[in-house]
Amino acid sequence: MAFSRILLAFVAVTGFFTAWRVLERRIRGTPGDSRPAPTALAVEAGLLTLFAGLWFGSLGAGGAPLVFLLLGALMEVPSRLRGGPLSPLPWKPIAAGIGRIMIAGLILERVLG
Repeated sequence: MAFSRILLAFVAVTGFFTAWRVLERRIRGTPGDSRPAPTALAVEAGLLTLFAGLWFGSLGAGGAPLVFLLLGALMEVPSRLRGGPLSPLPWKPIAAGIGRIMIAGLILERVLG
């Protein structure tokens, strides 16, 4: 797999994550200071791109939606469970986070697959 394709995928996913964060901030009405640093979004996009490069380059060509659904659930649910065992899970943000990872996976599939 060419480095240029991986770099293009990284830029595309970083742009998507940045646009998602801006849209999420506007919907929730949170101030601009509360958004994560661009480096955090770039690191997340970089790690997801490397995982996708491994998946599409060697392990499998199909099943990407299921893989990224599982990966999104692994990223979102445990962090929400740390709030305490008796607190109810906020399912709307969890579903939105999983959807964000799945859309990023589809972008990565188009660029890398």
